[in-house]
Amino acid sequence: MNQTSNCLICVQIIQGGGLFEGSKLHYLNSMPRFAQRHKRLAPLLTATAALLLGQGQAKAVLSYNIFESAGAVIVQTSGSLDLTGATLLPSNTCGLNGAIGSPLAVICTGPNIGFIPAYAISGPTSFDGTAFLAGASTVSGITTGFSGSENVFLIDPAYNFADPIVSSATFNGETLASLGFTTSGLIGTWSITGTSETIQVYLGNPPAAAVPGPLPLLGIGAAFGWSRRLRKRIAAPLITPSQA
Repeated sequence: MNQTSNCLICVQIIQGGGLFEGSKLHYLNSMPRFAQRHKRLAPLLTATAALLLGQGQAKAVLSYNIFESAGAVIVQTSGSLDLTGATLLPSNTCGLNGAIGSPLAVICTGPNIGFIPAYAISGPTSFDGTAFLAGASTVSGITTGFSGSENVFLIDPAYNFADPIVSSATFNGETLASLGFTTSGLIGTWSITGTSETIQVYLGNPPAAAVPGPLPLLGIGAAFGWSRRLRKRIAAPLITPSQA
């Protein structure tokens, strides 16, 4: 396969326009005996398990935050991803150091290091704004990129799953207004196929709620409340109809 056909962003500089064109890619364990003798405990056990599991699970999120600072528009990542089980695609490349393409839902950060691992994603094919920025003034960190229109996410092969993803791209002389952004907050969410991981794009910094935190105190209290009730029910003698 010709690798040039796998370019996430194939750049075409149009004199006076500075535009780029995005290429198109075609690509509770069961306990029978316990349940028989203690059917009246089943709803309590189910509720307890759901509460503990629900509170303990935290999906990883990679956020791309687009914001203004010191006469420039900056794209900066935060968060992490565990790509275990993700659907692997043919290697791909951004083809340049940094990019934002609103109509194609494209973002690239970090240096261009050629063809790197690519994973399948799903979500919006565009996001707010009219930005077509091909090539950043400066980049830093590891290489990342995604295209919602092509359903692909790229990341440096040196990335260790679940580690923090640190990457950025700075576009000097730009503002959010000049790039046609008209809103703030979350402007797009993509799911990584085969995992519970997600990618999100924010205008500005993400709200605190977007960052997984520790188990809330209310959740802990509720969990122990269920646990105490469960122990009392198990300790109580089982009354049969003949004993009533």
